[in-house]
Amino acid sequence: MISDLPHCPIPGEIIQIAAPEQSFAEEALTFILEPFQPLREQLIAMTGIGLEEDLETPAGSLRSLRVAAETGHDLHVLAAGQPGGRRVIFIHGSPGLGEEWIRWLSDVPQGRLYLAPDRPGYGGSGDASLPELQQQADALLPLLGLPPQPPVVLVGYSYGGPMALRLAADHPDRVAGLLLIGAAADPGLEEIHPLQEVAAMEFFERMLPTELANSNAELMSLRGGLEQLAGDLEALHLPVTIVQGTSDNLVPPSNADYLRARLPDAPASILIEEADHFLPWSHPDLLMDSLDCLLRQTAPQRSEASVSGR
Repeated sequence: MISDLPHCPIPGEIIQIAAPEQSFAEEALTFILEPFQPLREQLIAMTGIGLEEDLETPAGSLRSLRVAAETGHDLHVLAAGQPGGRRVIFIHGSPGLGEEWIRWLSDVPQGRLYLAPDRPGYGGSGDASLPELQQQADALLPLLGLPPQPPVVLVGYSYGGPMALRLAADHPDRVAGLLLIGAAADPGLEEIHPLQEVAAMEFFERMLPTELANSNAELMSLRGGLEQLAGDLEALHLPVTIVQGTSDNLVPPSNADYLRARLPDAPASILIEEADHFLPWSHPDLLMDSLDCLLRQTAPQRSEASVSGR
C-alpha cells in the first residue's frame, strides 16, 4: 500500500505517485485481467464487495447524529473528534454511505471534527431520492455552519466531488478548501448507458434495491448538474487538491485535466499511476496526508498549531 506523500503539493504542482513494482506473475495476471477491469469496477461500485473495512473504532469516539435539513430530508451523520474543532465533511459517492469513511473517523487528529453524512437516499438518511446535484448539495448545508464559525474543508469522493464544488461555488464564505478524490467534473464525459435507461423505467426500477435505483437516477442527471456547475468554476477562489488514479475506469483521469483548465486558482494534483477508482480503500494513508496538507494550507493563523500533524 502506498502511504506518505513525498511532500505537501503547492498550488499548480502535479505530483506523480509511481505504481508499486510487480513480480512477473503479478504483471502477467494484470495483463490477462485488464479487459475485465471496467466491469470489475462497475460491480464493486454497485455492490461494495471487496471494500469492507475491518477496523475497530475506539469506544466513545464515534457519535451518530440526526441533522435536520431544509430540504426536508433529515441526515444521518457519523461524527468523531473534538466538538468545536475544525470541521471536515466527507461526502461519499454514488451509491455509498458515510460509514465508508470509518478509517478517517477512527483516527481524528486533535483539534478537528470529522463529519460523514449518509447522503439523502442512502443509509440512515432515508429512501427518498434527490436526483439533482443541486438538491444533494443543498441537503448538506446544515453541516457547513454559519459565520462566525470557521469555514469547513470538504472531502468529495466520486459523485461527492462535484457536490463539494457545487457547495463551494454557492457558499464561498463557508468553504475553506476542497479535497477531490476521483471526482467527476467534465459534463462531456458523462454518458448514459442504455441499461441505465431501462433500469429507470418504473417496472424495472421497482425491482432494484432502493439505493441502486437512487444512484441510477442521480447519475443519469449528473451531466446536467455538471453543465450548470461549469459556468461557476471560474469564480472559485480557494485551495483545491485533486487526487486521481490514472487507471480509473469510472471517472476518467481527464476529469482532473478539465478542472485544472477551469479553476482560476491552480489546484494541486496528485496522480497515482495504475490506481483505479477506489482510492479511499487502496490509498487511505496518502489521502490522509493530502488532507493534512490542505488543512495546513487553509488554517487560520491562530489555529495553525492545531493541524500540525497526526
